[in-house]
Amino acid sequence: MDKKIISAGFVCTLVLCLSSCAKFLEENNETQYSVDYIYSTPSGLELAMNAVYSLHRTLLADNSGNESPTWWALERGTDIVATCGGTGNFFGIYDPNYLKPSAAQVLYMWKINYQIISRCNEIIWYGEQMEQSEELKRTLAQAHGFRAQSYFHLFRIFDRIWLNTVPVTSENVNDERDYRAATAAEVYELLYSDLNYAAENLPWTSYEAGRFNQGAARLILAKVALWKKDWETALQQIDLIDQSNAFHLLASTAEVFQNADLNHAEAIMVQQWSENPGGNFSVTTPKGNQMCTLFIAQYRTALGGTEEESCSAENWGYTFGRILPNPYLLSLYDEAKDTRYNDWYIHKYRNTRKVSVQYSGKQVAPGEYLPAYTSGSGDPRYTMPGCTKWGDIYTKTPSEKRGYKDFILYRLSDAYIVGAEAALRLGDQTKAKYYYNKTWQRAGNAEFTASLTMQDIIDEEARELSFENDRWFFLKRLGILIDQVTKYAGNPIYQASMKGRTNLPANPHFIRWPIPESEIINMGAENFPQNVGY
Repeated sequence: MDKKIISAGFVCTLVLCLSSCAKFLEENNETQYSVDYIYSTPSGLELAMNAVYSLHRTLLADNSGNESPTWWALERGTDIVATCGGTGNFFGIYDPNYLKPSAAQVLYMWKINYQIISRCNEIIWYGEQMEQSEELKRTLAQAHGFRAQSYFHLFRIFDRIWLNTVPVTSENVNDERDYRAATAAEVYELLYSDLNYAAENLPWTSYEAGRFNQGAARLILAKVALWKKDWETALQQIDLIDQSNAFHLLASTAEVFQNADLNHAEAIMVQQWSENPGGNFSVTTPKGNQMCTLFIAQYRTALGGTEEESCSAENWGYTFGRILPNPYLLSLYDEAKDTRYNDWYIHKYRNTRKVSVQYSGKQVAPGEYLPAYTSGSGDPRYTMPGCTKWGDIYTKTPSEKRGYKDFILYRLSDAYIVGAEAALRLGDQTKAKYYYNKTWQRAGNAEFTASLTMQDIIDEEARELSFENDRWFFLKRLGILIDQVTKYAGNPIYQASMKGRTNLPANPHFIRWPIPESEIINMGAENFPQNVGY
C-alpha cells in the first residue's frame, strides 16, 4: 500500500509545531521545509495538507492515548450497544456525574477538530493568494473537505459552534474576535460551499491511498443535506456517486473488513495506518491504535493464564471488550439468511488453552466453547458477542494490544442508505427500494418489494453500519435518540450497561455535549454561553 501521506505529513507536522517556538538559537535550516516554504509554494501547502491527515488520526489517540474514548464516545451511547466500562464509559451510560463541561474527552473533541479547521484555514487562505493550478486546487479542495468534515462533526455534537474561516496571522493576532454561536443557516452555507468546492476539484477516487476525494465530499454533502432536510440535494449527491461507477459493493459481506489494507472498491475514504514513522503515534517504537481491542468480549480473562496463553487469533486476539453488540442489534438480523450476522460478529469463544477452565459454573475443556453466562463464576462481559469489523489478526500477534489495520471513514453502503432515506422522503418508493436493496440483498436477503418505511431504514442502518460511528448522529437527526436508548440500550445480563436507559431520559440535554469549560472561559460566557442544562 502506498502511504506516502503518512511520513510526509509527520515531517510537516514537526515543522509547523517547531515554527511556533521562540528563535532561541539562530541556526540555518538544513531542510527545505521552512515555514516560508510551507506557506508560499503549492508543494509546501501539499505538505501542510499532509499534516492535516496526521492530525485527524490523533482523534484515535485522544488525550489519554488509550482506548480511543473520544473517538468512540458517541458509539457507546446508542441503542445497539452494551457499553462495558473502561475510559470514557460515562458517555455510554450518560452519567451526569462525569458528562460535564470539564470532561477531558469533551475538550479533546472540540480542540482537535478546531485544530484541523485552523490548519485548513491557513492552507485555503495562503493558497488563494497563489496562481491557481489544477494541483493547487486539488490541495485546496482537500482542505475545504476536511474543514467541512470537522465543522459538521462539531455542529452535530455541540449544536452551537463558532465559525471562523480566517487564519491567525501576525497582522490579526491581536484583533478582537466575534465569539458568538453561528446560526444553522450560516453553518449550512459554509458546509455546502466547502463541499461543493471539494467535489468540483477532486477526482472521484483517491489519487493516493487515504486522500480526500470527490466521493467523500459528495457523501458528506448528502449527509449535511439530510440534516438540513434538503432531500433533493441529498438524493442528487447519492445518484452522482452511484452513476459514477467509481465505487462498487464487494461481492460478499465477509470481504468488507477482511485484511489490514481496506483500500478496496467499496471504501470511499480510508484512514491509513502503518508501522512507518508518522503512520501511528510514534517515530521511534511503533504505536498503533487500539480499535482492535474494543469491540470483542474480554474472553481472555475467562480463560485465565498469561496473555500469550489466553489470546488467540481464532478469538480475535487481545481484547478489552468495551463496546459490544447488544441483544437488540443482533435481533435485527435473520440468523439463517443474513450473512452479516456471522461475517461481522463473533458469537462464542473457544478455550484455546491446553488446560480446562472454569466459567459460569461449568468446566470447559481445551477446544470447547465457553458457555454463555448465566450465573456463578466469571463475568457476563467475558462471553458476550463481539463485533469483528475492526478486529485485527493481520498486523499483530494475538497478545499485542495495538494494531495497524486501516479504518474505513466512508463506504458505499453508507451512501446507499442515505439515498434510500432521501428517496423515501421525496415519495419515490422505486428509487428508495433500489438503494435499500443494495445492502439488503448483498447480505443474502430476498429482494425487498413491500412498501418501504423509515423503520425499515432505521433497522437497516443498524444492521449495515453498526460500530462505524454513525448511529448516534443518525438517531439524533431523526429525533429518536432518547426513545431508542430508553427502549434498547445495554444488555440485561450486565446491568451496569443499562444505566443509559434511565440517565438519558432524566437528562435530555445530553443529546448534545457541553461546550468545554476552558473554551467558555476563553470566549467569555457573555459572548458564548454554555449549552442549556450544563
